Amino acid sequence: MGNSKFLHVVAFNVPYPPNYGGIIDIYYKLAAFKDANVKVILHCFSYGREKTEALDKLCHKVYYYKRKNLFRFFFSSLPYIVITRKDEELVKNLTKDGHPVLFEGLHSSYFLLQCKSVGKNVFVRTHNIEHNYYGMLARSERNLFKKAYLLAETRKLKAYETILKRADQLFAISKTDNAHFNKHYGNSTFVSAFHQHNEISSKTGKGDYILFHGNLSVPENEKALIYLVKNVFSKITHHVKIAGKNPSQFTQRLCNRHTHIELIGNPDDNQMKSLVNDAHINLLYTYQPTGLKLKLLHSLHGGRFCMANPLMLSGSGLDDLCEVYTTTDKAVQMIDELMKTPFDKSQITKRINLLAGYKNTVNIQKITNQLSFCV
Repeated sequence: MGNSKFLHVVAFNVPYPPNYGGIIDIYYKLAAFKDANVKVILHCFSYGREKTEALDKLCHKVYYYKRKNLFRFFFSSLPYIVITRKDEELVKNLTKDGHPVLFEGLHSSYFLLQCKSVGKNVFVRTHNIEHNYYGMLARSERNLFKKAYLLAETRKLKAYETILKRADQLFAISKTDNAHFNKHYGNSTFVSAFHQHNEISSKTGKGDYILFHGNLSVPENEKALIYLVKNVFSKITHHVKIAGKNPSQFTQRLCNRHTHIELIGNPDDNQMKSLVNDAHINLLYTYQPTGLKLKLLHSLHGGRFCMANPLMLSGSGLDDLCEVYTTTDKAVQMIDELMKTPFDKSQITKRINLLAGYKNTVNIQKITNQLSFCV
């Protein structure tokens, strides 16, 4: 093995294709590890995703395990997202050498203590304060059975989270999360989300529409869109484009009521990139101040003006690059003003300077600095 550095990475899902939040972070982290000459032994749980040669190109070796979604696990004292990722083959593969382990998310950390017990260095990439995230999901869930599950999972996750004090180091995805984990466990470093952007590709000048984008099959995103259509987009005359995955029939009917709103369902990657690049305003909104929203980084690297509510920016450290609105009236006023204003080079320069600390090369250095490799 020479002087190569080896690292086990345990992923909660198959990190390809990189088309949603946590998976985007994992996939581009794997690419950054490869560029940093770290040989990754990847372990991933498959459910709804297939084996792929794309990961073989990034990793030294890839293992796949089936997630066990069994009804009886709902009654476990452990969180469902953790117990369903218990696999005896995984712990055998993790403990047969001395290489350090990086668990992706609390989801994948079932064997953290077993790895520590055999003397391995153990690290966790936290993607959220999970009990806060599940608590917020529970508050907005109308289905009583789903609500009961989410509330139970919230309680279990809060109790289970204390396992993180046994990790050698945590890598938190937002500054807010980092403060929480340091307060409770004293072992966290802020490492922003990994992403596909190597440079700022924002255009100067003006676009002729406002863009809202996201996975519209996710309840949080659909709820945000409904709120914006009813309270912001219905009060302006500017062209609005809504782009996202699997919009519901309700969303389609809602958008069709307004002649200035155009709904684009399931755009491909190139179309999505063009939509972000050509918009005059990328408008972002969320109800949940959790993790770091990758759509924020995507909009800042590729778009012109970026409007966001405070919860979208929570813990990101990127407030100075966005136009922040706190009320719907303020959002309407801001849109009217920005649509008259060209996006200029000084704003791109500001982004280049502030986003330099969010590059994958910077992020991966923060992680490799902490890792203790078995050579």
